[in-house]
Order: sequence, then structure tokens, then C-alpha cells
Amino acid sequence: MASKSLIIICSLFLALTFLGNSACNAARVLLEETPKEEHPSLPKLELPPLPEFPKLELPPLPEIPHELPKPELPPLPEIPHELPKPELPPLPEIPHELPKPELPPLPEIPHDLPKPELPHLPEIPHELPKPELPPLPEIPHELPKPELPPVPEIPHELPKPELPPLPEIPHELPKPELPEIPHELPKPELPPLPEIPHELPKPELPEIPHQQPEEPHHR
Repeated sequence: MASKSLIIICSLFLALTFLGNSACNAARVLLEETPKEEHPSLPKLELPPLPEFPKLELPPLPEIPHELPKPELPPLPEIPHELPKPELPPLPEIPHELPKPELPPLPEIPHDLPKPELPHLPEIPHELPKPELPPLPEIPHELPKPELPPVPEIPHELPKPELPPLPEIPHELPKPELPEIPHELPKPELPPLPEIPHELPKPELPEIPHQQPEEPHHR
């Protein structure tokens, strides 16, 4: 336990020193790399020299053997190859043929049963009597032709009707006499248009009186 605590303390101390050195180196690099124009008035920081820490003498680590010692296990109990058979009680003997049960004797059934006496059915005649139908009236084979009136004779050629004579239509109708149209029509006399002045007279507007500003009243 003491060696483990020493190792932890030493590792923490080394980590802190390494972090402090790395932070100081980073600050120096930043100050050296920044141009002078950005901080002309800032003086360079002069860091004091770091104290020299004495080297830590760590105790030697214990040797770890390559092969760990095998633990001594207790010997396993021997398992026999054949387990002892359990002693079962003897089963009762089952006979091959079971005793037949004694059934009561069945009653005797006669071979011929007595026929029942059926009543006599009435006799049905094979042919029913035909009914007497009245005699049908005789229908003649040929019906008498009816007497049609004589058809009037139609002549092959009908007489043409006498049409009145149509009036004669002349081939050339008389031309109507049209009045002569002069080539130049007389111009109508229009009344003279009124003269429109180029500049319209400006309307005379009434003079608007100028309003004088009111003097402030002294209280």
C-alpha cells in the first residue's frame, strides 16, 4: 500500500511539473512570435529561471513472474462407470386369458313371426267408366264463300284535264328609263364656322385680402 501511494504521488508531481513547463514554453513562443507592431509599448516579460528539481528516486518495481503458480485444486471424486441398478418390487403376474363373464341366457326368438290380420281393401276397377259426352256439331270441310259486290272497272288511261293556256312571256323585257345622273354633284352651301381665338381670355379672379398676423396680447 505504501509503495502504491508513493507511485501515485510521484506521478502527480511529474504531471504538474510537465504541465507547468509546457505552459511556460507556450507563453514564451506566443510572445516571441507576435509582431512588435501589435504591442509596441508592452515590455517583454522576464521570467525567472525555473528551479531545478532533484531527480526522484523511485523504488524498484516488484518482479512479476511470467507464469503464475497454479492453484492446488482438491481431487475430484471418482464416478463409477456403471451405476447400481435400483431394486424394483416384483410386478404382479397378468394372466394371458382373462376369465369370461357369465352372461344371462338370451330369450328365444321364433323363426316365423305370426302375420297380422289386415282388413280387406276395396277392389279398385282397372278401367274407369267413360263419361257420356254430348255429340259435337258437324263442321263442314269447305266454308261458303261470301258474295262480294262487283269491283268497278278502272280505265288504263285516265282522261287528261283541260288546262287554261298560259300567257306568253317575252324573251326580252323592256328596259326602264332611268334619269341621267350628273358627273359632278353641286356642293352644298355650308354656313361659315365661328372663329375660335387661339388664346382664351383669362378669368378675372377677385382679390384675396392679406391677413395680418395677430399681435400677442400682453397679460
